Amino acid sequence: MTKTNRQTKTFNIDEFLSSSLVLWIIAVTSAVLMWVYVTGMEESNYITRKFSCPLEYRYLDPQAILRGRLSEVDLEIRGPEEVLMRLDYNSVTAYVNARNLVPGKRYTVNIDVDLPGSVSLVSCFPSQAVLDLVRQVTRLMTVETVIPQNIPEGQYIEGVEIIPKEVGIRGAEDDVAKVGSVRVTPTIEELQAGRDLLMPVKFSQSEPFEGTVAIEPAQVRFKGMLARGLPKKRVTVNVRLTGKLDSDYEIRSVTTDPSEVQIEGTAEDLEKVEAIDTEVIDISLLESNQVIVVPLRQPEIQDVSLVNTNSVKVSLQLGEIHAEKKLNNIPVELRGVPENSAQFICSPSGVAVTVEARPSLIDKIDAENLKLKAFVDMSNIFMTPVTLPVRAEILSGDKDFRVTRVEPQNVTINVFEAK
Repeated sequence: MTKTNRQTKTFNIDEFLSSSLVLWIIAVTSAVLMWVYVTGMEESNYITRKFSCPLEYRYLDPQAILRGRLSEVDLEIRGPEEVLMRLDYNSVTAYVNARNLVPGKRYTVNIDVDLPGSVSLVSCFPSQAVLDLVRQVTRLMTVETVIPQNIPEGQYIEGVEIIPKEVGIRGAEDDVAKVGSVRVTPTIEELQAGRDLLMPVKFSQSEPFEGTVAIEPAQVRFKGMLARGLPKKRVTVNVRLTGKLDSDYEIRSVTTDPSEVQIEGTAEDLEKVEAIDTEVIDISLLESNQVIVVPLRQPEIQDVSLVNTNSVKVSLQLGEIHAEKKLNNIPVELRGVPENSAQFICSPSGVAVTVEARPSLIDKIDAENLKLKAFVDMSNIFMTPVTLPVRAEILSGDKDFRVTRVEPQNVTINVFEAK
């Protein structure tokens, strides 16, 4: 009994070990072990690298400024050792796609990485960037000169010239609004030398900027020198007019030669004078363009006086004023109708004609004394109904009047049929 059981057990184990299931398990296990072995050998040739990569912003709106700009990201890459050892890190690019992002909003976008073949990305930190886009503007501002406080007594700055007179302030819209003035600050030594200088332009601001504000150009040419005597200043000439022109005319332009005059006095007094007045010109008798030599009035500030100029030429350019008058129910004549032809009717039979002339003439006229006629030309008209333009003419020969409008502009001509 014991021997039989042992033989049965031995038989069952041999049968199991030689079964197809066991053979399949052995084959799969061998394949997995071989794959793990080969892969392990290949992976042993792979390495990783960590480095910082500049961050690019692609398709950014040229009118936008990126506030709080992220300049670089930390990358970890993996690849074959022989590839990474020869890798040009300039071929790795980290970028943000800013297409269709508009200024005035804040966006959170993914950071993408372009890698050479056979190299993979392990990590990118940070993986996202916050884009705070603000609108970029440029504002033109006049460059001012800051006068040194230690100018010797009895001297003043003369011949100040700045080229260019205006510079552009470029930056975010809210930052540019904080700029109060732009200026150059020559020293006493520079003014005493009296040479042309290339000077940096500086600005004053009401609050700290959140971004970068640029001055374009950043430098200007400055010319000025110290001279002895009282400070001088150029101011505009203000023409004073009185009286009333004839109702048919108006002042089109008033110019002076020169347009500016020079005054002198203490610096404190000169600050109070913005313009010099002419004596009063009576325009009530003017009927044509005039050029008049007019004396200048002395400045109201006692210690300020004119320099080498006591009068200016004033040019007064006049222009005629035109008024309009509408004359209604002007009959429409049919001209160019062939003889012995059918009779025609016009619809409408009358039009309104607007006439232009000087105001003093316009109220006195009517259609009769102007000999105003409205008509249509029927020449070469062979069929009806037909729509024709209405014309108007002044037969009195008075060239002071002109037709400006006809309403309606067209009329309809048809054959008259007796009932």
